[in-house]
Amino acid sequence: MRFDFWFRRYLLGSRLKKKSTPIIGLSSSARIQEKTRIFIGKGAGFFELGARSELRRFVDIQVGGGFSLGENSVVGVGSFIEAFGTVRIGDRVLMGPHVKIFSSTHEYGVPGALHRPLVKGDISIGNDVWVGAGAVIATNVTIGENSVIGANAFVNSDVPSNCVVAGSPAKVVKRL
Repeated sequence: MRFDFWFRRYLLGSRLKKKSTPIIGLSSSARIQEKTRIFIGKGAGFFELGARSELRRFVDIQVGGGFSLGENSVVGVGSFIEAFGTVRIGDRVLMGPHVKIFSSTHEYGVPGALHRPLVKGDISIGNDVWVGAGAVIATNVTIGENSVIGANAFVNSDVPSNCVVAGSPAKVVKRL
């Protein structure tokens, strides 16, 4: 289902007429399937969907910082993206179902630190990346171009370009 009138009116209408209005970039050819939830918070900086990008059913995106999805990219069914920092996903990225991306974390190791504000970070996923079903991508991670993230991998460190990573924590298992 393409962006319908109600969704455009909701995103571009009265909800975003505040002084801190984020930059909204919605390609007319981008698709959002049914039962997808997008929350754009007061402090959000940008929300962009590239041409021919697609958010599949039951995707949940929470934006407090910034989020961009490149051209011809797909976010799989039931995926969750928390963009309280920034999440930038390149062109031609394919995500399987139930992928989880977190751009913030809590401080830990200090008594009472978990109740302090979130520590925001950045996530960058390069062009031509395939993220397998159930993978989790943690804060402050950069995934290089033309890489593959194995199903159920936990990615908590940078992934070089042209390689396959798998496991928990994810490690390079093959160079492409």
